[in-house]
Amino acid sequence: MTMSIRLSKYCKNGALLLTILLMMACEPPSTSNNSQLSGDNKQVDSPIFADTDSVNMAADYILSIKPSRYQPSLGLQGVIEPVRQSRFVTITDAIVQEVLVTEGQWVEEGAPLLIINRRLSTEQGSTTTDDGTDRKPMQENTVNKQIESNQDKASLMALGPPIIVRSSFSGRVENLYVETGQQVDKRTSLLHLSDDKDLNFIATLPIKTKPKLSIGQAVNFTAKGLSEQFAGQVSKLEASEKPNELSVYVHVIRDEANRDTLKPDMVVTGRVDYGQIEVGTIVPEQALHNVDLAVLKRPPYQSLTPLNATVWIIKQDQRLTQQPVEVIKYEPSTEQYLIAGISNDSLICLADLPKTSAGKKVVIS
Repeated sequence: MTMSIRLSKYCKNGALLLTILLMMACEPPSTSNNSQLSGDNKQVDSPIFADTDSVNMAADYILSIKPSRYQPSLGLQGVIEPVRQSRFVTITDAIVQEVLVTEGQWVEEGAPLLIINRRLSTEQGSTTTDDGTDRKPMQENTVNKQIESNQDKASLMALGPPIIVRSSFSGRVENLYVETGQQVDKRTSLLHLSDDKDLNFIATLPIKTKPKLSIGQAVNFTAKGLSEQFAGQVSKLEASEKPNELSVYVHVIRDEANRDTLKPDMVVTGRVDYGQIEVGTIVPEQALHNVDLAVLKRPPYQSLTPLNATVWIIKQDQRLTQQPVEVIKYEPSTEQYLIAGISNDSLICLADLPKTSAGKKVVIS
């Protein structure tokens, strides 16, 4: 017949308690519903009793610390885009006199892209002669003949001189939004130019992670739909427009192997290591409370930043306390989790206890 033994009667100090509990600790139960697995893998009931100062439970609910070394890291997710890109827009109403490029064309810095004419109002388009009569300025001879066929004489007289729009850097014409002879309003997009030879992606992290990052840190990442792993470097860190968020710019390292593989608009996910090797603790799911672990149960079995959770631990004074921890990652082969925040001088309690258990002594049945 099993008898309840109060540990405090036999333990002279906390160290002796830990020694006894370590000897009694075994593998955790498969559920957190006050049940455990017996030696023949059959599930049996294991009730927990609590009074005003103590919690009585089976030894199977006590888990000794299982340390595991790991490299701290942060996840980075973003979309591949050119480092240098520009969208040309009109600053006033205009007519596109001539389009000089085509979509997909590579242009060098300073190359002409478009010729446009500013559309002037009647007041802007008129001048006054010496005799006081109004006279509209003569249109430049370079006005495209196609415009002349589509516009009446009055509108031609209200056009400003031709303006040549040139490329501000070497790049590719990604999108061309206008055609020759088209009238456009103020703030209309003309074309999109980008240098697709130089790529990066921008990830967002909590602002509190900034001290863990620095320019030049290596980043390994994968692209959605591709099996290869690619390399990058942190190139810039700046506060996001959203409060408490950090924008992390990652420059993509290009080589002959990935030059034709990585393209703009690809979704990528990577990680950046920081700090020294640390020691965490391996625990089953039953040990973790106040956390949604669903995100960890699919590849890469690790969230962008550690998840916050709580774990019941038994301290050296034999009393329970709910300890905040960080869940680092999930190991699908063992169905265990790596957590950080538990000291080696504690024991883990796997029972799903109410908050009122904090501060009570543990009694082993």
